[in-house]
Amino acid sequence: MVKVTMISTAGRKSDMFAEHQTLREIFDAFGVDYSVATNSVDGVRLGVGDMDKSLKEYGVGAECRISSIVKTDNAAHIDLTGAAAVLVSDVALEDWKRVEKFEPDAMKIFDEEGDVVFKVATCCCTGSINKNGVCFGSYTNEGDKATVTILLDDEIEDRKEAVKEIAGSALLDLNEIEKSIPEILESIGNKEAEIDALINAK
Repeated sequence: MVKVTMISTAGRKSDMFAEHQTLREIFDAFGVDYSVATNSVDGVRLGVGDMDKSLKEYGVGAECRISSIVKTDNAAHIDLTGAAAVLVSDVALEDWKRVEKFEPDAMKIFDEEGDVVFKVATCCCTGSINKNGVCFGSYTNEGDKATVTILLDDEIEDRKEAVKEIAGSALLDLNEIEKSIPEILESIGNKEAEIDALINAK
């Protein structure tokens, strides 16, 4: 049996499933409509042909996390291209920098004791990612979205599995943070407008 945690716009739910059950059956069991969302298993995006694979065929372990995020809900994802895996945020790099400057705690996930367990930041070059956080580099995609480039060894046969190990859990945590970013940016804009109104240029 495999413990599956489903993360969707409705929240988080967990249940046990047999290894022979397909991803499509699991989505149906949770009552999640995968056809209108971006779906991933342990951070790796699912394709149309993956839905009828069993948990065993997909290669999950004793536990896995399935994410089903409606595309308008600010979903980060990973694109595999050759020997590179590119994490693409749904938030522009300049917007991340604004949040980092004015509301840095909005880029963190805290545990029950108040300790930081995951953090988003901005940095130089290609960026970095691990289970503890994401640091977006200085490069963006064509839509100015923040990115992190992960270079994979040419000898790796299963690139999806490698990316799941490196970035799977971090991608899910990043998506949790990204859900609140539009509201945070609006709040920052309102504060900036209030400050501007209090400054008289002569």
